[in-house]
Parts: sequence; C-alpha cells; structure tokens
Amino acid sequence: MTTHEDYWLAMSRGARIMDLDREESLRLLAAKKVGRLAFLHEGSPMIMPMNFALADERIVFRTLAHGLAARAIDTAVAFEVDDIDDFLEAGWSVVVSGTAELLTEEELARLRGDAPDPWAEGPRTLFVAIPLAQVTGRQLIPR
Repeated sequence: MTTHEDYWLAMSRGARIMDLDREESLRLLAAKKVGRLAFLHEGSPMIMPMNFALADERIVFRTLAHGLAARAIDTAVAFEVDDIDDFLEAGWSVVVSGTAELLTEEELARLRGDAPDPWAEGPRTLFVAIPLAQVTGRQLIPR
C-alpha cells in the first residue's frame, strides 16, 4: 500500500454501507414527498426535483404537458429519494428504475384520491407513473 492509500484509509470514519431490502426501501419511499427524476434528454442527463405519491405500486407525479419532464414519458428513467444527515454523516437512498408511463383516464379515476397535488405553479395536467418493479436502496450507517 502506498502512503497516499494509507492516508485515505486512516481518514475514513468507517461508516458502513448496507443494502436495503425491498420492504425497507418502500417504507422509506412512503415517508417522503420529494425525489429526483433522472432521464436522458437529447443525449444529456437531466435531473429534476418532483413531488410524488406512491399509489397502485407506482411512483406518480404530475407535470406540464409541454414541460421538460414530459419528455421522459416512454423512456427509461430513474427516480431517487433520499434523506441525508450532514451532522452524523449518515443517510439513505432509494432508487426506482423503469419506464415512465403516461396514466390513462381509467387509471386516473382509480388514483384520484392518491394522486399528488403539484407544488409548482402551472397547469400540471399530465400524470406520469414509474412502476415499482426495480427498487434498490442503500443506507450509510455511522460507526
């Protein structure tokens, strides 16, 4: 080992990273209201904050019909939700991966009570869902 590697090993506080199971990941997701939608737009990665709700085994959010997030519909996306404690240098992150889908009128009728109200202004008339098929989570636990 080089001196440089010794330095970084000595500086490590030894926090442990733990993979979360699906049940715990979904419990953490349900406790939050804001995450980040990630997708490619014209070859460049885009990340946008979105308020969301969990409904019918999906993440659901609303967006503008002609807004940037509408371009994520029918594409591969990731939706990340996390909670970080800067003081303890700990936290968790859950990522849902899949294809963003425009909800049909029939699906909307089933979700009306569970659909999120948009935080941002403007006519956010598109309801978009990401199925909870691929869910991964990690937690950083200080020692």
